[in-house]
Amino acid sequence: MSAMLFRDLRIVYRDPRGWLASLIFFALFLSIFAIALDGEPERLAENAASAIWLGTIFSLMISFENIFDRDIQTGHFEQLSLSGINALSIVVSKMITGFITILLPILIVIPLAGILFNTEPAASAGIMMSVLFGAPALIAYSILSAALLAGQRNTGFLMILISLPFIVPVIIFALSGVASYAEVGFWNTGFQALCGISIIALTISIPAAAAALSTHLE
Repeated sequence: MSAMLFRDLRIVYRDPRGWLASLIFFALFLSIFAIALDGEPERLAENAASAIWLGTIFSLMISFENIFDRDIQTGHFEQLSLSGINALSIVVSKMITGFITILLPILIVIPLAGILFNTEPAASAGIMMSVLFGAPALIAYSILSAALLAGQRNTGFLMILISLPFIVPVIIFALSGVASYAEVGFWNTGFQALCGISIIALTISIPAAAAALSTHLE
């Protein structure tokens, strides 16, 4: 699997349009959100966590929409199958690649977003922790939706439709954790629930995505 992971990372960095597009979208989304709030410092600070979380989710959906399509169209999946590599390894490799190339840059940019939204350093740290704890769940649900819709066109809306019922609890506990971060610290009830959701999401979504993807390896 390590060779496949390095291959995926090499492809992404040779053609950085995908992860750059998600990062640019994230920045534009936050900028428009801030403009919509008239730039009022209090309103910006109150809505910072919600804006950053929505921007993260939409950026992730955009990037994961066609994550399997290139390999399907080029016949790379068939080559992997003949090499004895199973769908589970492919899914895990894509998830790790997505975290490194999409979510990691967003995590790095969040402190700058905190400045845009006039948040205190503690609040920005809380938002970063919430995204970090919720990242496995977001990636798991995105990869599952992408696997279910692999090979189809214009799947953005369907991805959101499939993922939304699972992502709503993630957002609720993430915002709860951010609100409690300044007083309780990073290991508050909201973040504990977020970690639990991420573990459950990984446990369920990885095998399910592999099963959906295996149809393209037959």
